[in-house]
This record gives sequence, C-alpha cells and structure tokens, in this order.
Amino acid sequence: MSGRDRYANSARGPPPRGGPNYNDRGYNPSRSAPPRGGGRGGRSSNNDDYSASNASSAPIDPNMPDWWNAKKKAERRQREEERRISVREENERTKMGYGARGNNDGDGGRGNARVVAVNNGAGDDRYSRKAGAEGVGARQMSDFDDTKDKNSALRKKIFMDGGAGGGAGGDDRLRKIATADEELEGRSLMDLVDRGTLMVGCCLILIVVIAVTIPVALISEDEPYVAPPVPDPPSASPTMARQQVYWDIFDRVQRIAGGPDVLGDPNTAQNRALNWIVFEDGMELGPGKDHLHQRFVLMVIYFISGPWTPVEGRLEWGSPVHECEWEGITCKDVEELEAELEGKISELLESGREDGVKIDVPQRIINRLELRQRLVSGEVPGEFSLLYYLQHLDLENNQLVGALPSPLYKLFNLQTLFLEQNQLTNIDAVGEYRYLEHLSVSKNAFQGPLPESFKQLKYLKTLYLHTNAFTGQVFDILKDFKKLELLDLAFNKFEGTLPAELGEMSNLTSVFLGHNEFRGTIPAEIGRCPNLKEFQIDASHKIGGPIPTEFGKLPNLEFLKLDTCAFNGTLPPELAECQKLYFLDVNSNDLGGRIPTEFGKLGNMRTLGLANNDFIGGIPAELSQMAQLEKAYFQNTDLDGVMPQEICNLRDRGNQTVLEELIVPCDVECEIPTCCTRCS
Repeated sequence: MSGRDRYANSARGPPPRGGPNYNDRGYNPSRSAPPRGGGRGGRSSNNDDYSASNASSAPIDPNMPDWWNAKKKAERRQREEERRISVREENERTKMGYGARGNNDGDGGRGNARVVAVNNGAGDDRYSRKAGAEGVGARQMSDFDDTKDKNSALRKKIFMDGGAGGGAGGDDRLRKIATADEELEGRSLMDLVDRGTLMVGCCLILIVVIAVTIPVALISEDEPYVAPPVPDPPSASPTMARQQVYWDIFDRVQRIAGGPDVLGDPNTAQNRALNWIVFEDGMELGPGKDHLHQRFVLMVIYFISGPWTPVEGRLEWGSPVHECEWEGITCKDVEELEAELEGKISELLESGREDGVKIDVPQRIINRLELRQRLVSGEVPGEFSLLYYLQHLDLENNQLVGALPSPLYKLFNLQTLFLEQNQLTNIDAVGEYRYLEHLSVSKNAFQGPLPESFKQLKYLKTLYLHTNAFTGQVFDILKDFKKLELLDLAFNKFEGTLPAELGEMSNLTSVFLGHNEFRGTIPAEIGRCPNLKEFQIDASHKIGGPIPTEFGKLPNLEFLKLDTCAFNGTLPPELAECQKLYFLDVNSNDLGGRIPTEFGKLGNMRTLGLANNDFIGGIPAELSQMAQLEKAYFQNTDLDGVMPQEICNLRDRGNQTVLEELIVPCDVECEIPTCCTRCS
C-alpha cells in the first residue's frame, strides 16, 4: 500500500513537520488528503463544515473574557480572508502563465517547494504541489505531507506578520500585492496595446471603409441596380449535342474535302477544320446552313498556312461571327454579284469547278480575299480553288514558296491576283485565269522567259513583273495586250527592242522599263498613247538615240525619267507642251545644245535634272517661271555665264514653295549659298 493510501485510511493523517499545530485551521486530524486531481476540480465538504464550525465556536483563550475572544476571532477571520484573497490572486497569476516555479533560498542554498492553492469561492481550499529540490538532490514528497506543511508555514507567516506590532506591515504588503493583481486582472489585449498604435489602426480602417463606400454609392446613383435575369434551366451538354450532328456534317463536307479518308485523317487540315466546325466554332452551324461549305473551306486554308499575324482591332479568322465579318474578307449578295457579272455567275455556280466539284452556294458570297502581310507560309493552298466564285485574291508580302498548285488555276472568275513579295518560282499555267485583269508577281524568284500562257491574258489591265529574273523578248508576248493600262517590267533581264505596237496600247497610263537589257530607241508611236502619265526607262545603256519629240503630244504626261541611258541630240522643245509635267530627269546621257527657253512654260515643274550632259550656253532666265520648282541640277555640264537673279529669287519666296537645291557647274557665276547651293 502506498504512503498516500495508508494515510488516507488511517484515523489520523501524517503529522506535519515539527509536530502538530492544533491552532492551524488547515490541520484536521479527522480527515484525509483530497483525492489526486482534486486540487483544481474537487470540493471537500468536510473542509467547509469544519471551517464554518471552528470559525464560530472555537475560543482563542478560555481564560479571557468573551468580548476579547470575539475581537480576536474577528481579527483572525479578517486575516484568514486576506490570506485567501492573496492565495486566489496568486492562482490567477498562475493561470496567466507564470506557473509554479521552484526557487533557491539564497542563504543556505536550500530548495523550497512552492505551494499554490486554488480557491473557488470563499471557504474552498484546493491543493496542488510541485516538487522542490533540497541541497544537491531532489526528493519526491507525498501530496499530503507537502500540502499540510506548506499550508501550515503560510498560516504561521500570516499570523506572525499580523501579530505583536507586525500586523499592519503585513497587511500593507498584502494589500499592495492585491492592488497590483487587481490592476492586471480582467484587462484585455486592447488595454495593453499602445494608444497611438490603436488610433492609427482605427484611422486606417475608417479610410478603407470610406474608399469602398463612396464609389459604390456613386455607381449606385449613376447606374441604378437592375436585377439580373433569371437564368435558363440547365440544358444538355453542348459537347454531347454537337456529337449528334458530327456525322451529318461529316457527310456534308466530305465531297469537297477529298473524300472520307482525307476528312477522317486527324493529321489533315480538313479533319482539323471539321472538328473546329463541330466542337469549337461559336456559331455552332448545323448541317443545313447555307454557308457551311464556305466556312469549312476557309478554315482548311487557315489550318494549312496559319497561324497568321493578327491585325489589331479586327475580327480574326475563327471568330464566332459570320465569316464575311472576318479580317480580309469581303462578301456580296448573290443577286448583287449576278447583276454585276451580267448573268455569268449563275452559269458558274451551276457548273462548279471544272473538275465537277461544287460547294453549296451561300446567300452571302465571298468575292474578295485579302491576306496581305499576314505571314501566310508554305505553298499556296489549292483549297482556294473551292471558292471558285472568288474575284479578288491578295496574298502579297507573305512567305509563300514553290509553284501555284494546278487547282488554283480553276478560279475562272478571278479578276485580281496579287502574289508580290513571296518566294514563288513557277506560274506557268497563269493563262488559266482567263478573266484576269490585275496580276502582280513582283519580287519573287521567277526566272527564265515569260510563260507562253501569258498570251491568253487578253483582259489584263495591270501587270507587275518587276524585281525577278525574267529573260527573253517580253514584247513578243505582250504586244497584243490592247487593254493594258500599267506595265512594270523593271529590274529584270528582258532583251530586244521596244516595239512600235506600244503605240497601239492606247490605254497605257504608266510604263516602267528600266534596269533591263533593251536596245534600240523609243518608238515614235509612243505619242499615240494619249493617256500616258508616267514613262520610265533608266539604267538601260543600250537604249539611245534622240528623245522622241512625240512626247510633246502627250497632254497628260506628268513623269518622264530617261536617265543613265545613251540618248543623244538636244532636248526637244516640244516637251514644253506637256503642261502637267512635274518631273523631268535626263541626267547622265549624251545630250547637248542649249536648254530650250520654252521650258519656262512648265509651270508645274518641281524636279528638273539635266546634269552630266553636254549642254552649253547660259541658264535661261525663263526658267524662273517654274513657280513650283524645288530641285534643279545643272552640274557637270558645259554651261557658263551668270546665274539670272530671277532664278535666285526662287530661293526666298516667303511662304511659297522654295527652291531647295540649285546645283550648277563651277563655271557659272552664282553666289553660294544665298543663290546656288553648291557647284560641281
């Protein structure tokens, strides 16, 4: 049996150290120690009964009068109450985290065990114990011994402090401790926070509340609250719904997609376009939509050659709107196109492509497709030919390579084809575009003679072939192009002479023949082109002879560039009849004689280039009548004399056009820089 159990079952508990103290109210020989764990949660009814009876009936000294005993009892009760208050406050501090700690006595190094009594209401004593150390060793004592000894010692201290002149000092110390503990007791975390910090936090919270409340109030005033619409009830899964029409759409498009094998192959653009139409397209077209085929073909083209560079602010291909709204696409109604083509569209739509492939014709037909500068790459998709009613196709400035695919030549209705600035190498079958009016294949990688099929392009109005490596006698093919308006053959290796048939191209407005290997002269028949505005043949050293006076018969001529050739003779005065002429450049030829005074009538002249020739005499004062003149070049000639003051006056004309550059031979007397800009 343990010592604790033995004492609990005995008639008397273990005696306190130093003998029993019968005056100590904490000692009760008729009761045992509280059960383990009872120091905090249990009550001792025996203790309550004993305390009540003993406080009321036990005399202090039987030899003294009753009034004296009553007074002493009152003083004892007061001290006991103060002791209980002190112990209770000590326990409250324990709860706040101080706990019971063992301290060493500084005099003898003796370890003391600190006893904390927890009271719950007046008159309730509960006990707990923490073992202390004595000397260098530690000895575990029983709960009963420890509790009794420490309570006795505490009561003795209170009694001694309160008696024989020391009571007042002890009471003061107890009151000070109680007062300090009361100040801490019940104080919350907010009481311990610095007041300045608290004020700053409150201000920040107030600012946040105001910042949120005011905008909400303003929005509420400008836009009154509108209750949201009641949502529709859940519908069937979109994916499941679209799967139901997958095979219907598959059947509808397989005949224009190359067959079921191509359409079902996940590696083909056709399969990607099908899946996009069925599962990704926001339009969610059904198999009966009239523009299903048209939308499918466009997406096949996109998946073959895309993705492309987007255009900011424009609807890109694949947007959930009608394809006619996509960037670079222009559509027309069938009726409008029918009237424009004078009935040809009906025949075309009924027959389809030449190989019999037809697509369902929508009400809104794509007639113009512009993909300029979109970085379309690879070979030109043959699927363009499925849009066989297309009239205008612009693929300029992209990354296309190779030859035009043969199906593309089935665009019989095509009128405009722009393929400039790519890396194409072959357009041998271009003649298949029988109605083509505008063709540009400049800045590609074409070589060799012009394909014979060009002869079939009888409707051509504009032809751009510049900056390639074409060779041969081009006019053997082009001389019969009666409708031609613009011809640009510059920067190639064309040979031969300029034919008289140029005069039969009466619709010509612009001709650019420079940087080739033409030889001979400019045919006088050029004067039969009354609409001609621009004529340029430069850097062609085999072209020479006199400048045709027939240029003077061209009333609309504005631009004449004949520099760096082998022209000789004199400047024809007839050029002064070209009243619209604003640019004349005959630099670097073998021209001589005097500058015609008639040139003074060229009132629109802005650039006059006569340098690097053999002109003689002085600079005519009549040139001062060129009121719009901005640049004049006379250097490296045999001109001499004095620069007319009238021409110098063109250098300073207030807010009017100013002669910016005036370069003369150094033999001409001219003030530099007030009049001439420099001499050479």
